[in-house]
Amino acid sequence: MRVYNVNMQIFVLGRERYLCLAELIAKYGDAKLISDEIALVDTKTQADISKLGGSIKVANLIKQSIRGLKDIEHIIAEEIVKENPSSKFNFGLSYYGSGKLNLSAIGVRIKKSLQKQQIKPRLVLPNNGTELNAASIKHNKLTTKGAEFIIIQASNGLALARTTGYQDIDSYSKRDYEKPCRDRKVGMLPPKLSQIMINFSEPEPDDTIVDPFCGSGGLLMEASLMGYKSAGSDLSEEMIQCSKTNSEWFAENFKDSKPIQIEEAQDATIKKYNYDSYSVVTEGFLGQNFLSRPTKHLIKEQLPALKGLYLKFFNNLLEQSTQPNSICVCMPFWKFNDETVELNLIDEITNLGYTISKFKSVRQSDLYYYREGQFTGRQIIVFRIN
Repeated sequence: MRVYNVNMQIFVLGRERYLCLAELIAKYGDAKLISDEIALVDTKTQADISKLGGSIKVANLIKQSIRGLKDIEHIIAEEIVKENPSSKFNFGLSYYGSGKLNLSAIGVRIKKSLQKQQIKPRLVLPNNGTELNAASIKHNKLTTKGAEFIIIQASNGLALARTTGYQDIDSYSKRDYEKPCRDRKVGMLPPKLSQIMINFSEPEPDDTIVDPFCGSGGLLMEASLMGYKSAGSDLSEEMIQCSKTNSEWFAENFKDSKPIQIEEAQDATIKKYNYDSYSVVTEGFLGQNFLSRPTKHLIKEQLPALKGLYLKFFNNLLEQSTQPNSICVCMPFWKFNDETVELNLIDEITNLGYTISKFKSVRQSDLYYYREGQFTGRQIIVFRIN
């Protein structure tokens, strides 16, 4: 594969666009939207997409502000010629933009141009729509023995990039659905969202990622894969045993990972955090897991207890001899018809002695995770102690 100047990299964002953008800002210091689903990052290190929960693809930028499709076709042909490809070289095309683009016609014209130079690579196009999915990229080896070129309708004209990585959907699915202990009664934090939250906390390399509401241990596994030591506890002895079962399975199935420590059952509001340097990353207690649409009364009657729990939790962190470097927490909210019901605790927590970490060009009100058909969503907030 040709080596590019990796300073400018393109990220194709996932469904929750602002969560994904904020993750890039936390990880790289800044990120700029150049279209509705594409962010541009200036970074001197090649991005490792396996450690980013919010990006579907990452690509090295080849050129911006391209005048038209003829120039795009010429640049792609030049890039392939420089590759000096064998007869087994595949190249794929994807398009991200609001307008229509005939990728097949573009691909055919590129192939004809290459044939004049005795180069006959195979063209790979999306089965549906204008974007190659991870399965097609993997099957056709477009990041190892070929190339996917991404055409982007950006705010300042066309841009072109070459894919260097894509989300490993099979691995995410295995971690999410194949772990031996899953308990839908308490809800489960998706692996991608766990990664986003860990990146939000901006941990130091030697930090321990601590989850005091660890449930079945999913966030601990993601921290381990991302190269961090992790430690988890939970009020429920049943969840502690579940986490132990899952962490043993994880160690057997994912060899290149850091150790996971499952502690004894503990109340997060009185727990002692005996770690040298650590960040707290957790999906706090979300309240009752509604399996059918709740009434507004059912939602609101649990608010006082939940508010009390979170305030005790944050007070306890202030009392530790070694305080956490950051706290990234999910707190619940509920959709009721057109109304959103929240805990509205931010002011009370900041009055205790915390500040909210903000992400440039992303509002706190955009940091929500919600799936249609579910009744409880997650509000994600990063706090630091004053």
